[in-house]
Amino acid sequence: MVKRMSVAVLAAVTLGLLVTPPGQAAGAARYVAMGSSFAAGPGIPPQQPGTPAACGRSTKNYASLVAGERGFALTDVTCSGATTANILTTGQAGQPPQIEAVTRETRLVTITIGGNDVGYVGSLFTYGCQNTGGANCGQVDQDAVRAALTTVHEKIGAVIAAVHQRAPRARVLVADYLTIVPRTAPACDGVPLTPEQLAFEREVADRLAAATRRAARAERATLIPAAAVSADHDACAAVPWMERYAAAPGRVPYHPNEAGMAAVADLITARLR
Repeated sequence: MVKRMSVAVLAAVTLGLLVTPPGQAAGAARYVAMGSSFAAGPGIPPQQPGTPAACGRSTKNYASLVAGERGFALTDVTCSGATTANILTTGQAGQPPQIEAVTRETRLVTITIGGNDVGYVGSLFTYGCQNTGGANCGQVDQDAVRAALTTVHEKIGAVIAAVHQRAPRARVLVADYLTIVPRTAPACDGVPLTPEQLAFEREVADRLAAATRRAARAERATLIPAAAVSADHDACAAVPWMERYAAAPGRVPYHPNEAGMAAVADLITARLR
């Protein structure tokens, strides 16, 4: 292992990777990407060099694609497993809270957060484990998930408010979660859910999207409606933007694939135009 790092390299590792797209002009707009795994892109190769492996940041996540398309100077602090607390107050994977990457010079911030606050993907993993004969799967407390959904809009709103406070001139875009399970059809092979579990997960997805929309409206952010746009591209769809529970080696179950990330990037760049 290299024993000494320059101050610049150490700062990049501490606060997130500063991505400089090829051909970027001097003085390019500063862009900070924050959020959980649905923003980071775990399992989508190649992963960003010089960042914590636990975060799973892909060079093809939506922030990287947007920065490359628009020539922005990107600081990517997204991290798998992140909650709103990991953005605002609590470090993660050896890094400080994500909000510390936002400065008065920041001009664009994108956020995808809230799913881990309510145990969304975690509940899908638990059901998948239970229904495929896994061991030590744990249980899903549906009442606790529903209770968390009643307040998650406030937590997402607090993140947006903190960004506005630190970067008053920044444009803030909040992308909700891409659709994971079918909206109306039964679950398919590779998505092991009972009808009752599927109904519950649809409820969680709908309420989380509504909470994100409510927070964006209340705190003057722009909503990027990834959930609605991906409604026909769930894990069971003919053209999926989402991995199934039975994912290929190296891929992360119930997480976006390259097509999903590209779709969110297209939504963002279209809105910025």
